[in-house]
Amino acid sequence: MPFDAVLAASQPAHTVVPAARRAWVVVGDRAEAHAIATAMEAEGWLVGAIAHDLTSAQRLLTLRGEAPDLVVTALRFDDGDGFQLMRALARSAHPPAVFIASRQQRAVIRAAAALASACGLPLAGVAEQPDDATCIARSVSSFHRPAARTPRPVAPELGRDELLSLFDRGALFPWMQPKLRVSSREIVGFESLMRAHDADGTLIMPDRLVSALARHNLLDQATLRMAKQTVDFVAACLADGMAISASINVSMQSLSNLDFCQELAAAVEHVQLDPSWLTIEITETDAMADLSSVIENTGRIRMLGFNLAIDDFGTAYSSLFQLSRIPFSELKIERAFVTDIENDSGKQAIVHACAQLGSALGLHVVAEGVETPRELEFVTRAGCTLIQGYLVSRPMPADHALDWLRQLDELRFELPG
Repeated sequence: MPFDAVLAASQPAHTVVPAARRAWVVVGDRAEAHAIATAMEAEGWLVGAIAHDLTSAQRLLTLRGEAPDLVVTALRFDDGDGFQLMRALARSAHPPAVFIASRQQRAVIRAAAALASACGLPLAGVAEQPDDATCIARSVSSFHRPAARTPRPVAPELGRDELLSLFDRGALFPWMQPKLRVSSREIVGFESLMRAHDADGTLIMPDRLVSALARHNLLDQATLRMAKQTVDFVAACLADGMAISASINVSMQSLSNLDFCQELAAAVEHVQLDPSWLTIEITETDAMADLSSVIENTGRIRMLGFNLAIDDFGTAYSSLFQLSRIPFSELKIERAFVTDIENDSGKQAIVHACAQLGSALGLHVVAEGVETPRELEFVTRAGCTLIQGYLVSRPMPADHALDWLRQLDELRFELPG
């Protein structure tokens, strides 16, 4: 038998020990593998099998029919690697957690941890080998396999008639998320986020709304409605003596429509608002489209007096040459690079590089998705001058945002922690 069964090999496959947490150890070095298994059993794990190569581990999946709660795996085997094993584990009906124990360089171990996350495998931890087997066992001693998630019901797609009904009922509106200047702790602006209510009052989120609007060629119309309400919000803030700007998300397709741009300019002229109080946000993916079209459309919007931000920066494989030719005034760093930044040196390097690039290009640099004081500390140290995220506030309806601002002392917000 190519793998060592810690349980008797003759034990029926249907035997179940419900109280025990089940684990496999897949490590090429036999002495290390047995040491880890023994230490884990001392911590209360039921180690069902030990395998020393990829083929044996894959055979385990076939024979047992179900993965255990946890697999402790190395990354290099004579016949393959841990990346292949994680791919196979991810195809299980209820994928296990993985603990990575490897002699590979840290960059490879980080890549393996990232693959686990991308495949939906909970990561129980990592250890750079050689490591004491007892330390590995203690690292997973309190780990429990997450319960299987019940899939959320998929909401039906919004049809054209339903979308037009939103317009007729005035049920499409902005929710505002504040933007804070780090140096002064002042609220200086808001991002306007599209929301809607269906007929029974249920909130429709943008992931369902925007795609439907685009599919039915109604996105320009919806964006203009959002823009007009956002302009009214900014005008109300200024009328109250509060210097607050706002930004709206606009697709490059909308910006390529001359009528759309003219109507956008007319919306600010209608309330006699200087267009520089409004920032147009386009995604980095949009910015990587046909260079001549992007330059023309973004140049036109800047010529009309609006500011221009690149949103979700870092999510596409940007050409820095192309970015340098687009007249941005603001760079927004994608929240994926901010989340848990204090524990990830790679994210720290990326955010620092993005912030320095933005500063060198004369742009305001916004860190999105800041939720904790530690994340604030790291993005500030990296050079971000503005933040947006739950640490300051979740998005709120425009009228609530106005009341929230009025309660602040000179627009200053006391950050927790």
